[in-house]
Amino acid sequence: MAISTQPKTQSIASPPLTRFSKFAPKISGRLSATFLLILASTLVPSIIILWLDERPKPLKEFFITPFISFIYSSCIGGLLSIGLNLSLRGFLDKSPLVKFLYLTVLIAATTGIGFFLGSSVLLGFNALLGFAYFGVDWGTWRISLFMGFLFGVIMFVNDSLKLKLEKTELELRTKQLSEARAKNLATEAQLSSLESRVRPHFLFNTLNSISALVREEPEKAERTVERLAALLRFSLDAANQKTVAFREEIQVVRDYLEIEKTRFGERLVFSFDIEEAVEDFKVPPFALQTLVENSIKHHISKSRAGGEIRVSARIENNFLQLEVWDDGAGFDESDISENHGLDNLQARLSALYGETANLKIERRDRFTVVSLNISTTEIN
Repeated sequence: MAISTQPKTQSIASPPLTRFSKFAPKISGRLSATFLLILASTLVPSIIILWLDERPKPLKEFFITPFISFIYSSCIGGLLSIGLNLSLRGFLDKSPLVKFLYLTVLIAATTGIGFFLGSSVLLGFNALLGFAYFGVDWGTWRISLFMGFLFGVIMFVNDSLKLKLEKTELELRTKQLSEARAKNLATEAQLSSLESRVRPHFLFNTLNSISALVREEPEKAERTVERLAALLRFSLDAANQKTVAFREEIQVVRDYLEIEKTRFGERLVFSFDIEEAVEDFKVPPFALQTLVENSIKHHISKSRAGGEIRVSARIENNFLQLEVWDDGAGFDESDISENHGLDNLQARLSALYGETANLKIERRDRFTVVSLNISTTEIN
């Protein structure tokens, strides 16, 4: 059974005014860009028309021509801006051919609609005010179509670059938040692990075992003290590290099991099957130890007969696979509470590796096997 490593989050709705304030700069920026393009597409055709027309012109025509151009530009440019704003995101990741067809159809459609809308407005001015505009002509349509395609391409490139920049910034912020969350979770895990090592009954049991060994087996008592010191030292040293070398992690697990062995004696049987190739990989501190501690806490300590724990690590299908086997009654995902050690480990994996890491719980013969799998591309 695979356990999802996606973090548990709670959605909080933003007040309407707050949400609007976030979009206000984007709206303002788009209106400014659209206005500048409309202004440019007003002046350029006006200059071209007045320059190509060599006949003597009355003074008022120098005002009427830009006005006509402004009406067309506003209708076409406004529709083009709205069309790009509503539909561009859906085509941003498409192939170049699809983008080309999309842009061609959009520009042709908005130019055609905007042209006839502008013509209707100008005809209305002509009817009401005796405006010097006498209807649609092919030359005006060609200029409108040319300007529509020219500025449509400019708007498309500009909006595409903005959207890509926003996407990159969002990914960067998401990565920074994930790294910050991973660091916080790792720190919490190290503190929690340190607390578990120095909790009164653990220290009492360990020190009591050492006391019993001092007279009969002083060398063994000394080694137990050294292991306890190494365990506490590792907890402190790893407090500010997101990952550690696996060789350090496996040594911590060995020390932890040896300390528990002084407490449980023959009730605890454990073994290791570690591939040499995995020792240089980086893993979250106490990742494997959390799995072992779970077996000790929920199986060995509750069974009068004790039990067996097997620890293995290997590379399989481009994943680092860490497994802890125990011959207890077993459990499943529903048994993992919010403050459970495995729940914290899941959250840390999600923050560090996303979907490239997971936990699995399954039953194999008489053993319950908890597997931690991390893609080697993330930790190599």
